[in-house]
Amino acid sequence: MWRLSFGDLWGTTPTVRWGMPKVLDRYKSMNLHCSARVSGLCAALLLAVTAPPASAHHSAAVFDMSKQASFRGTVEKWLWANPHSWLYVRVVKADGSQEVWGFEAGSTGMLARTGWNAADMKPGDKVTVSAAPARDGNHIGLLNEVQLATGRVLKAGFGAPPPGAPGAGPAGPGAPPAGAASSPPPR
Repeated sequence: MWRLSFGDLWGTTPTVRWGMPKVLDRYKSMNLHCSARVSGLCAALLLAVTAPPASAHHSAAVFDMSKQASFRGTVEKWLWANPHSWLYVRVVKADGSQEVWGFEAGSTGMLARTGWNAADMKPGDKVTVSAAPARDGNHIGLLNEVQLATGRVLKAGFGAPPPGAPGAGPAGPGAPPAGAASSPPPR
């Protein structure tokens, strides 16, 4: 019995092996082991490269959560989409010039749980938006609530100021009002 092997352990020269199937099996297992190691390394690198953008994506750091601004205008576009919905509003400034602001909202599932739906707004609708503006002055904001022309108010679910910030209200279900002294729960 003979086999042709294209390289010894280091892959340098092709050799012919006569009657040595166990030796060849050892070489095959080394190649499989090396292949598994390379695959593991590739998977680890892929995970390391994709993890930071995913964690950065869910940050509200670009928005100044300590400020809330109000914008009155006309809906340009309402994108009901995942991972975030976007509302674009044309705002008329005091000097008569116009600018379009984009407001980031939550996912469609989160918004639906708080009473929103895709048909709530359409281009041309008059709205008043409350949002945390961008820190860098760009015309974007993290949406807190939208008041429709009918008077209906849609809350975003996120985008509210952090607990303790001006106008924050309760920190969560059962939380004392802002500024109230809290005591530890009874044992």
